[in-house]
Amino acid sequence: MKTYSITYDLHQVKNYALLNEGIDKISETVWVKVTLSQFIIKSKYSAIQIRDFLAKHVDNDDVLFITEINLNNKASQNLPTNIADAVNRLK
Repeated sequence: MKTYSITYDLHQVKNYALLNEGIDKISETVWVKVTLSQFIIKSKYSAIQIRDFLAKHVDNDDVLFITEINLNNKASQNLPTNIADAVNRLK
């Protein structure tokens, strides 16, 4: 499984619950919510497949950005320890 960063901006109607449900499904529950608008997930799907799946969970004017990432080269500032530990467990 590959590791992806999913970032988003929800406009107008902000249905976070629906997006979170989609992320939970596409990642088979292997995810960490790093910031208010970013998840890091593990998935067997491509970035395009993830985008297409999540597009059904957001409005047409919402922004999604999905990119494959390498967790071996990362840095953070003021990230809570429990979040940093959860990200490290995704490796």
